[in-house]
Amino acid sequence: MQPEVPPSLDLPQRELLRRHVFAALGCYWADVSQAIDQLPLVEPPLAPSLQLPLKLVAITMPAWARASAVNGQLLVPQECVSDQLLASPEAWRSVDWLLAVFLLLEGWHERLWEQQYGPIHSYSLRLIDWDQRAWQHAWVNRIGLFLRCWAAENHSCASNVSVPSLPESFIHLTHDVDALSKTLAIRVKQGTFNLFKAFRALRRLRLGELLRHARQAVVFFFSGDQWFTFDQLLSLEQQAGLQATFHFYASAQPRNPRRWLLDPGYRLDMQRLSWLWPRLAAAGHCVGLHPGFDTWRCCERLAVSRFRLEQACGSTVTHCRQHWLRFSWQHTWQAQARAGLRQDSTLMFNDRPGFRTSAALLWYPFDPATGSAHEMQVLPTVLMDSHFYDYEVMTDQQRLAAIQHWIGECRAVGGQIAVLWHPHTLSRDYNWGSGFRELLASIVPVSALR
Repeated sequence: MQPEVPPSLDLPQRELLRRHVFAALGCYWADVSQAIDQLPLVEPPLAPSLQLPLKLVAITMPAWARASAVNGQLLVPQECVSDQLLASPEAWRSVDWLLAVFLLLEGWHERLWEQQYGPIHSYSLRLIDWDQRAWQHAWVNRIGLFLRCWAAENHSCASNVSVPSLPESFIHLTHDVDALSKTLAIRVKQGTFNLFKAFRALRRLRLGELLRHARQAVVFFFSGDQWFTFDQLLSLEQQAGLQATFHFYASAQPRNPRRWLLDPGYRLDMQRLSWLWPRLAAAGHCVGLHPGFDTWRCCERLAVSRFRLEQACGSTVTHCRQHWLRFSWQHTWQAQARAGLRQDSTLMFNDRPGFRTSAALLWYPFDPATGSAHEMQVLPTVLMDSHFYDYEVMTDQQRLAAIQHWIGECRAVGGQIAVLWHPHTLSRDYNWGSGFRELLASIVPVSALR
């Protein structure tokens, strides 16, 4: 079957693009919006021809803007500046900065990829020959910081415009409740995954990894560990003074073999959950929806799941993250909005940490179908536990350094992101509790989360 084609993926008209970018970066430009508006920004008469895959070029920043750059440079899509101008020390003046923000923030190249090849469902490895530097830093935020520095520099003599302080960083702790107990489906799924990792280690002749993954496979098949870890989890978060969003599965779909294997196996009427709801509310935590594997473009299933969860927990549910990060640029946010949901944090990669749209921003994405912003507000998620334990083999020091890099980038730009840790990984089977404590310790200095 050929993938469905969106109504249009033409770039919006320039004034619409400009308004959208100004709205998205409003937290940076609120005090200098007039000065930003007066900058001599490049506005090409014709929309560029976009090329796949995404490729970035480095723009050297002037001395007064180095604080917004990485190693003195900002990266932008190649379509935003002429090749002939790249070698010039004044190349930064010729960059179409507003287009660069729009293309990166709106994942426009990835949307084009989806139009041609279908959704990648959050696996970065499917984006062949992609410029992975796009995911290493919050380039959108950094461009926003650069432009306000330019505004201050451009107007300092005449109107005494000064650079305002950074917005406060906001790092939202979230949990996807994928399991409350160790079911047969989990034993099969996770045991098989560990056997796969053991086979991969064998091919690479890594004996230590081979033995560790083989042991983990046996443990997952046969151990009787308990996975209801909320006492420990809530205690750690209370000690850190943090509140979180807990995403719960709530589908009413009949259990076929596919859903049995891929969807969570608990029910909302479990006695343990009736005990948990008031505890979450009393501690200031939020309950969100974790829709099933097959709901990523079905507003009816999303709406039913949302209603069931609200009935169970006794509160309004507006937040969500898709299970397995099943996501389509064309369908998912539209379906969520029609189901009454209002904020999504699906936007990240399954197989690696990073800024999927080069941004640490809470914003309303652009909807090509309507030519306006989506009704859904989106908070990108930058890291989750499995990035550091399943997809990469890291020492304790490497894991801590990685967590601090991603949190540190958000702090450096005054950004907003979500982070994800699965509650059941605090069990003895996983033993990922040390990583969770490192994450909490990295978050706390940044912001007291709401």
